[in-house]
Amino acid sequence: MLASRTTIWLATGMVAGVLAACASGSGSQGLSRGPSRDATVVRVAAPPDTVMQRAWEVLRNDGIQPRWFSRSADDSTNVARMESDWIYVPRVLDSATFGHLSEAEKYVKMLLWAEPERGGTLLYVEALYNPMAQPTEPVQWSLMRPVPGAHPAWQYVDRFARDLVRRLESGGEDSSGD
Repeated sequence: MLASRTTIWLATGMVAGVLAACASGSGSQGLSRGPSRDATVVRVAAPPDTVMQRAWEVLRNDGIQPRWFSRSADDSTNVARMESDWIYVPRVLDSATFGHLSEAEKYVKMLLWAEPERGGTLLYVEALYNPMAQPTEPVQWSLMRPVPGAHPAWQYVDRFARDLVRRLESGGEDSSGD
């Protein structure tokens, strides 16, 4: 009896340690917090997996490396999340003006959450930056802030969303005409 209780406690301790390591070191702490009220929301008539696949393609076409992707542990909910690598906004938006921004403010990360909705997906897109320092890996999430409304990165987020919807509509992937 004692051996089985010890084994159970040992196994429980090991599982808790592995879960804590996974929560702290792998994946994205930014994604695990969920979208903020500042996120852009796009309704798309396609399943979350298709939306994320197309989002991945749009980012790659813009020269941006998607950095981290996950599906929820319970695949029945069909929720997908993705984080971009650091985006140097002047590179993807050469026509924007950046006069008052510091160099650190010109680097952003995009976080995306795709959740099923009746007839399609709600895609949340959020741009974050670190106003205190140049981009680092691992990301110091406690220092990250939502990009302000007047920041040129929102122009890129809007363009990204339009390109994504256009790609989904032209591909015929479960899209519906309005």
